[in-house]
This record gives sequence, structure tokens and C-alpha cells, in this order.
Amino acid sequence: MLKQKINFLRRLIIFYIVWPLAYKLGCLLPVKKNQAVFAYNKHYSALPDNMVELKKIYEDAGWKCVEYGNEESALQRLIGDIRFQFIYARSARIFITDNFDPLWANHPRKGTRVIQLWHACGAFKKWGYSTLNADWGGERRMWEIFPRYNTITDAFVSAEHIIPCYAEAFNCKEEIIKPLGVPRTDVFFDNSFVASGREKLVAAIPEIGSRKIILYAPTFRGNSPTDAHNDDMIDFGKFKRAMGDEYVLVLKYHPFTKGEDTFNEEYQSLYGDSIFLCPKEIGIDTAMCAADILVSDYSSLVFEYSLLNRPMIFFAYDLEEYDTTRSYYYDYKDFVPGPIAYTDDEVIGYILNGTDMSKVQQFREKFMSACDGNSTKRIAQYTMKN
Repeated sequence: MLKQKINFLRRLIIFYIVWPLAYKLGCLLPVKKNQAVFAYNKHYSALPDNMVELKKIYEDAGWKCVEYGNEESALQRLIGDIRFQFIYARSARIFITDNFDPLWANHPRKGTRVIQLWHACGAFKKWGYSTLNADWGGERRMWEIFPRYNTITDAFVSAEHIIPCYAEAFNCKEEIIKPLGVPRTDVFFDNSFVASGREKLVAAIPEIGSRKIILYAPTFRGNSPTDAHNDDMIDFGKFKRAMGDEYVLVLKYHPFTKGEDTFNEEYQSLYGDSIFLCPKEIGIDTAMCAADILVSDYSSLVFEYSLLNRPMIFFAYDLEEYDTTRSYYYDYKDFVPGPIAYTDDEVIGYILNGTDMSKVQQFREKFMSACDGNSTKRIAQYTMKN
């Protein structure tokens, strides 16, 4: 209890005294009209994919671009986030892709815009203010004391239909959310990139040969990123016996978890000729382009995969439990663009017998209509002018 009180007091001092003071000092100097900051949290190992091409466009247009990633240790992060307030105060554009705590203590001055490039497409699982007091979400009282997303001036989404969901999650007015697309989706309209997906994955895993590829990409389980884990979900032996001659199963787990914990050395020795962990150097976008079929559950990557117009199967063995801890913006059973499987046998059956593709196009039109291969250029043009 004493430790909690100390941490709360420390947070109050930083949020309401230290960060505002640093920001005010930074405001003594003018805004650098052609400086853009690309800020991201420590769980990203490099510049997030929603920012990479956008940063290049800004640099080509003569802007000074600053990358800012949170430090790992508490002391480094404290010092770094104070430094960030000076950068924030003097920059014309601040881009983020997630929650970024150092931004919420100070509203941007005239000449500065805080731009949210949310890391996911569509609207699936609830997050942000939509989940307060839920198992996954934060405590409402704490979010009232330490607000989030309150300084965003612009946010961009994959379709007009989902604007109300984002306004609820960010606790903001719908007017600041615009359906200009999502930068990371542009690669799915690049025919050469899509066509090279299989070649890259087979080069990394030659044992695939000519077999069809099933990508299994579930989201993590647990109530927070620090509690993230995988379940022992798929019966690998059953899969190999049923489909090992015609298909391979490639496992791509959520970045919060380690696939080695699920597909361990024992499993690799038994099933490693038909089931493979996706190499870390193969990104999820490349893996999706390589896949003939996607098996997922509650992951937002199904929005990107819909752009490829390929079959999806939803392995929702823990649907009722997951619904009570996270919940969704839409009814899951009506929402997903593919069959729902609750057992391994059902997954295998849908793979072997095929699936109805009619819902995929409808899903794409509803949730991804603003994505056309030009999202990055469109967002760059808009944010440079406004």
C-alpha cells in the first residue's frame, strides 16, 4: 500500500509539475516550422511500420525528422521524457502510433499538431476509454486524473464507418478523426511486394517446398502486455497427420509473446517438417502475402489480410472467456469474414473443405474502404498543409 502511494505521488509530480515545467521552458523558444517528431514506445524495436514511409516523404520535402523512442530503464526514461517535452514544445508535427504518456500532460501550442497513426486497422477489440474498469482496461478514476489521448489534434483510420469507435476509444470529438487510410496497408497494393511474399518465406524455410501455406497468427492472451502469453492451442500432431503432405503451418505469434514457448524443441523434433515458427526477419506483412489461408482469432491483422481477398478461419476456442475480458465493438459472430472454429477438427475441416468468400469483400468495403495504396501520400499531404 505504501509503495502504491509513493508511485502515485511520483506520477502526480511528473505529470503535473515536471513535464509541464519542461514544456513551458521549451515554449520560450519558437516552434521549428519544419520539424517533425516520430515518437514510439519501448516495446517497438525500431520505427513502427506506420511511420517508415511517411518519415521518408517528410524528409524528401525538406523537413527535419526526429525519432524518439522511450528508454528502457526507469531513470533513463525519466530523463528522456523530460527532454521530450522540449522537443515537443518546439516541433510542428508529432506523430505517434499508440499510447504515448509524455504527450498527455501538455496541450500543443499554436503551430504544433499531435497526429495519431493508430497501429491497427479497423475496429475489433475495444481499447482505450472503451475498456475502463474492464479486466483489460484501466481504472476510470486513474484515467480521470491522468488522461490519455487528450492532446491529439488529428487521427486517421481505415474507413469512415469506424470513426465512432475511435472517438469513443480516444474520448474525443469525431471531427478530428478522418478516413484517410493507414500507411502500413500500402504494401498490400504493391503487386511485386505481394507476389514476393511466398518467395521470401520459402527462402527462409526451404522445407515448405511446393506445399500451400497456412499462417496461424493469433493474438496474445492475458490482461496486459506484461502478462501476455500464448495458450497451447493447436494439436500439431493432428494437423500434420491430416494435412502435412499438402499444407504447412507457419506460426506467427504476437510480438508481446515468444513463439518458442509454445512450439518448443520437443514439438519441433516431432512436427518440424510440416510446422514452422515464422523467422523473426519475416515481417507479418510478408507472412500474410505468403499465406494461402489465414487462421487467426481476435487479431486486427484480419483487416489487412482482407485486402488480399483470401480465405480466413477464426479459431475462437475461448470466445466466451475472451469476450468477458475484452469485448468488441461489433458482435463477433456476425462480424468476422470467415467461419468460426471452436476445435482443431473444425479448423482442419474448414481448410480441407473450403470456406465461403462472400463475406470477405463486404468486410473489406466496410472496414478498409479508405485504404487504396496511397494512404501514406494522402496523410503526408494533409498533415503538411494543415
